[in-house]
Amino acid sequence: MKVKIFTIIFLLLLVKLNVSGQAILLDKTTGQCISYAQIINDKGAVVGTTDIDGNLPQNLNDEDEIVTIQHIAYNPKSVKSSLLKKNTPIYLTPIEYQLNAVTVTAENREYIHLRTYFRSYQLNDSCMKYFRDGYLDFFINPKHKDVERLVIKVRNFQNDSLIDKDKKRANTLVDKYIYTPNLDGLTLMETLKKEGWKYNADSIDSRLRLNEMVGGAIRIDTIQKVLRVEYDVLATKGKKPKTLFGYTTRLENYYQTENYIYDSEYQSYMDLMNRKNYRKLFFSHKNDHKEQMIEIFDELYVQEHEYITKDEMKQYIKASKSNADTLQIEWNTDNTIVTPLAPQLEQILKNNLSQVE
Repeated sequence: MKVKIFTIIFLLLLVKLNVSGQAILLDKTTGQCISYAQIINDKGAVVGTTDIDGNLPQNLNDEDEIVTIQHIAYNPKSVKSSLLKKNTPIYLTPIEYQLNAVTVTAENREYIHLRTYFRSYQLNDSCMKYFRDGYLDFFINPKHKDVERLVIKVRNFQNDSLIDKDKKRANTLVDKYIYTPNLDGLTLMETLKKEGWKYNADSIDSRLRLNEMVGGAIRIDTIQKVLRVEYDVLATKGKKPKTLFGYTTRLENYYQTENYIYDSEYQSYMDLMNRKNYRKLFFSHKNDHKEQMIEIFDELYVQEHEYITKDEMKQYIKASKSNADTLQIEWNTDNTIVTPLAPQLEQILKNNLSQVE
């Protein structure tokens, strides 16, 4: 009953939000705000990010171009940039996840087994420079919080023209920030609770608070049974630049998102559906005339999940390693689980990047 009351109150508040004169990004199913979504122009450059309240940036150029709004929990949407400057809501349609149901017994709960797909890509001054994707298996011991990763297959792509251009600079340093992900012993939700972050568990849209500081939001889709955590990592850590050997790195934005199956107030790796990190930093050498902007997207999608015993885990790892050389991988990802790339980025990846070993 409490959740229903909060739903009604929240939808009434949307009327108030929409008279502010600023466009707002909303969930088409629930009407909730969508935080930390990226807006990508027709050249594949990130031109803005929604704030914690879903407000869309208004400082775009005057050209009426097509931009794409993307968020890991939603299907991308392309609109005219002029729409972002109007007092009107823009709606995204959530991905309808199709994870299999799990049978739980007392014997098989030794390990959580996740079969996942990941992609990690990097933009340098708004141009895609690196892209990596692949398939990983994770084995999590819920009792001891240990995690073992098994790499099934990984691909790497790079923009050779950008790399050649950077080699001509007087001061160069390897600037590859993409990586093959690993999992900590705790989910983001578990980590935030351990660090003392609080939220209203009776609300479908609650702010994450540490004392009086707001660092994100917890939102619940009661229709699709999804809980979403949106966290601003720099809310407590600040943006102090770091300098080493004449190079300065300044982290400007760092947002983390995790989506879980919502069955209870406790979210473990068994409930994880996907996760995303977005980092925006500025990088320069003391002799450079200007900073270089670098943006990194790290995404992980759970394709299958199950409980298994320790013996089953050992057998699975042994069989996977013995079949590694003959394994055939299907790289066409399932759009009911993996959020499609923005069309602009998909085109750049296809035309401007080449696969490397």
